[in-house]
Amino acid sequence: MVLELLTRILVWAAMGLFIWYVLLKFIPRNFLTWFGGAIILTLFVLSFIDPNDDTIGSIWQIISLPLTPLGATLGLLILALADKKIKSRYVWVALVILLVTSVPLFARTIVNQAEQAVQEAYRVQQGICEDVCPTGIPTTIPLGQVVVEVVIADNVDLIAPLETFPNQIDSEVALDPILVTRLASAARLEGRLRAQGSTPLVYVTAGPLYGSAEEKAAKENTLRQILINGGVPAASISVGDAGMNIHGAMRDVRGLLEERGTLPDPDLPQRDTQRVALVAPALSMRRAALTFEKERLQVIAWPTNLYGSSSPTGDTLAQLSDLVPSVEALRLTSRYWNEVLTSFYYFLRGWLPGFNVRWNEVVELVP
Repeated sequence: MVLELLTRILVWAAMGLFIWYVLLKFIPRNFLTWFGGAIILTLFVLSFIDPNDDTIGSIWQIISLPLTPLGATLGLLILALADKKIKSRYVWVALVILLVTSVPLFARTIVNQAEQAVQEAYRVQQGICEDVCPTGIPTTIPLGQVVVEVVIADNVDLIAPLETFPNQIDSEVALDPILVTRLASAARLEGRLRAQGSTPLVYVTAGPLYGSAEEKAAKENTLRQILINGGVPAASISVGDAGMNIHGAMRDVRGLLEERGTLPDPDLPQRDTQRVALVAPALSMRRAALTFEKERLQVIAWPTNLYGSSSPTGDTLAQLSDLVPSVEALRLTSRYWNEVLTSFYYFLRGWLPGFNVRWNEVVELVP
């Protein structure tokens, strides 16, 4: 625990030095007084005093922009054009970053590795258990011990990208097709859980944020109806508005379980404790699962939306097209890198367990 805290402090200090260096690049030293340093120190202290403060998260989104492919490219181009004489080395570095992150083969490779992280970790854990677990201990996933199924999704009133078009099946539903697909997948999982004797609460984080009370109720009812049409009992559905804020969703779920008296008993053996079934994008699943595990809510993972699983098939020309830069590949790389930065941020805030080379915690996976 002490080592984990020291590691977090050192990383925060390194981040402070990096931010200071970046500020010196763009702001003259005469104007960058100790006031700026006091602000950074204050944020550093607040991150430990009040780890649930959302203000730090908003500021993190700003200071982490230079670490993203687009932010790094823009920053280098600004540095290159800052003087009358263009600094070509900055332009070349920016071009390389933009080119590499826009190649579909690169994007799918790194995203596929991240999406398979939970599966790979669980396979490793199974292999270890086969060697050391006493004979007679069951190795199947205890689906009957699930007390709540959590569906992590964007808020229902989030504006979808312009290039997103609903297919004919979803044309009558005023929701993002990705959200519709995740809700349908969650309904299928709920059916499997009931078949194993579980009667879980289904908690959806995609509740509306904007509009009048009547408008919010109508949007929430749309969410509920999709789940009901998939076979989920209406009485089992609960809708929150945490959206993709996974730590906020974890706090909401923990509060719900405490109210219902179904919070897992931490004194029980790991095999016998109650579970949380987690439905989330595969790219974010490891962070999501470890966030719940950090609070001793043992997770059974149900990953959705596998972006990196597709690969080019067919003739040579079709495979060569995977080397041609595209906007879609840049978007996918940015999605992956944002997840890396968010996981790093979660660790700094103390919301993830400590790690050495790999994360220590391993979650179960629905087969």
